[in-house]
Amino acid sequence: MTDIIITLDGLLARTPDRLKPVVAKYGPGLVAMTAQEFCDWLEMMINGDERAAWEALLAKMPNTALLDAWKKKADEWQAANEKNVARVALQKEATLAVLKVLLAGVLAMVGL
Repeated sequence: MTDIIITLDGLLARTPDRLKPVVAKYGPGLVAMTAQEFCDWLEMMINGDERAAWEALLAKMPNTALLDAWKKKADEWQAANEKNVARVALQKEATLAVLKVLLAGVLAMVGL
């Protein structure tokens, strides 16, 4: 298989105008990937493994501080998501308890 080499300028030349700012920002990470790494990255994105995909992309960026900052923010998002899951579970439990009390009251009113 022949290696495909693409430059950032070549990538930008093939990019629609509205997407050029995104490609200009993250393109260096994409062009630093090997063909296999890019295929793996696409597969992660397609399969919904965004966290791993972003981590792989940012690891290829020239500014390594981006990866560290992103990991910190991603960990904060994960913690917030876990907290929200717990809150939703508590809300569901509370709603179920209220509905059980209401059902018991209605059943008592109709004599069951």
